[in-house]
Amino acid sequence: MTFANKLKLIRKTNNLTQSEFAESIGISRGNLSGLELGKVSPTPLLINCVSLMYNVDKNWLIDENNNDLSALNGSINMATLIGEKYGQLDDKYKKFVENQILQLLEMQKSNS
Repeated sequence: MTFANKLKLIRKTNNLTQSEFAESIGISRGNLSGLELGKVSPTPLLINCVSLMYNVDKNWLIDENNNDLSALNGSINMATLIGEKYGQLDDKYKKFVENQILQLLEMQKSNS
């Protein structure tokens, strides 16, 4: 199974539109469409992002000989999981998480 097919399968398993899925991994819908059609090659950064966001093994994503769909058993949108867990935090811990996110964004910005 190709990367393109696996990417589309992850999206459909999570009941997401192309726009929703693209936004969750930081790319445009048009880029996602190209990836799903096999017209655009994935970058290592994109592969890592999909792996982390949707809890699937990077090697499974890129190994076209690995058609084991059990890799999708743990596939859940990390943003959804984080949102659910964030809602369970007390206010002081929510503030801590928010500050950590802001610091990470600043680090990312300075490294770009």
